[in-house]
Amino acid sequence: MHFGASLDLRMDDSPEEFVRYLDSLGLSHVEIRQSYLDTRTDPPDVTLLSDLRSSYDVTYTLHAPYTDCNPGNLNESLREATVDSIIETLDTAAAIRAGGVVVHGGAVKRAYPASVKAHARDQAVRTIREAARHADDIGIPLCVENQRSKQKKRYNTSTPARLESFLNDVGVDSEYLGVTLDVGHAKATGIDPASFVETFGDRIVVAHLHDNDGTGDDHDPLPTYESVAASIGAPYNVLEMKSKADIARCVDR
Repeated sequence: MHFGASLDLRMDDSPEEFVRYLDSLGLSHVEIRQSYLDTRTDPPDVTLLSDLRSSYDVTYTLHAPYTDCNPGNLNESLREATVDSIIETLDTAAAIRAGGVVVHGGAVKRAYPASVKAHARDQAVRTIREAARHADDIGIPLCVENQRSKQKKRYNTSTPARLESFLNDVGVDSEYLGVTLDVGHAKATGIDPASFVETFGDRIVVAHLHDNDGTGDDHDPLPTYESVAASIGAPYNVLEMKSKADIARCVDR
């Protein structure tokens, strides 16, 4: 099991600075968000990331685009652009020998008519299906994340049953179509993460570790992250914090 943290767009660190910081805390895994790469004036290339992997014996996962990027986009041109962006992230992951790519499963406003909701879900299924086929071709796990339930939006993956149904409809029979279990999202939705573990077992490749009070997605520190991770058993375990100080709070207890 690998333990580390997410390199978020809120953080100004270069990848090397972030890896050194995690190394000082005894952590050796980095999840790089595509939004971090997209907003850098000096984005790291795959050679630099590969060199860091070798120098610090660090492992990687990547998070596909999600800000203003909905796999269930109602507009076909924008949906196709989302597929292209996920595939680009998968290719980057392959180049740096990452352990997987985290991806969201799409959402739609609850106020829309049933026909629109159905169309949005169909669009999301098509998006993940196309990306999953590419993931299978290049041998990089594509890991669909459970998202938290919200009052005004319906997410395709917020419960074990919805996520299981969604993956069944994607219909790609591949060891490279996996799951990301976000324990904070589960808690904010009122679901015991153990129910995801019971449903998906070793299909869970990545665990996102953070806490909240059950009412919102606060991404608070989770000092018990090691025992939580042990109960999940995912190969890659990511402290998904908003600041480096919160990462330290997890590790320092």
